[in-house]
Amino acid sequence: MHGQFGEDGYIQTILEAVKIPYTHSGVISSILAMDKVLSKKIFIKEKILTPKFIEYFFNKSNFKIIKEIQKKLKFPVVIKPINEGSSVNVFICTKSNIIKNLKKLENYKRIIIEEFIPGREIQAAIINNKKLGAIELEPKRKFYDFEAKYNPKAKTKHIIPVKLSKKKYNNLMDLALKVHRLIKCRGVSRSDFKFYKDKFYLLEINTQPGMTNLSLVPEIASYYGIRFIKLLKMILDDASTNK
Repeated sequence: MHGQFGEDGYIQTILEAVKIPYTHSGVISSILAMDKVLSKKIFIKEKILTPKFIEYFFNKSNFKIIKEIQKKLKFPVVIKPINEGSSVNVFICTKSNIIKNLKKLENYKRIIIEEFIPGREIQAAIINNKKLGAIELEPKRKFYDFEAKYNPKAKTKHIIPVKLSKKKYNNLMDLALKVHRLIKCRGVSRSDFKFYKDKFYLLEINTQPGMTNLSLVPEIASYYGIRFIKLLKMILDDASTNK
């Protein structure tokens, strides 16, 4: 289950109330990871590099938000709901189109506006508190959005192993494990990074990574010799101890 009610602590609370074991992270971890504002505040407190951001409520005037962006972030920026998954309703905005795109998100009432970080898209996976591996993405689209993730016709290029020095690769995996433990995740997590000017910027951590035939965690696992059925068994075995 993904998105609201699936990975935000809601269904996890119900399952715990009726004492049914479940896969992936617990209630608090799910809430923290899903709320992009809460999680970014944790990253910043722990000195993990992440894009600067503004929390935006739809009671602000458009004129004021443009001035605030120019003062605190600069254009272009990324706007997105604070609690969606799979890159749903994520837009890269310039000054000329931000108002139009903000109107598309009005039903959310509250969103996040983030500085846009260019560079390489690299994602790293952790399973059962151990480093699994990483993969780089080269989307044909503007960024790794919903279409790039789920539509085979989008032809996103998947690069594994990631072309980084050993030192940088270890740095990446150390960061992924650090944030997994920081949020107290269980089972599988996947952290999404931008690599720009020799630095890793953590965009977010996913507590319920995709498990489709285009998904990244199964692909990473397969590269390191873990067949899909074994990956599922590892996740399910962890669920039996998920208290």
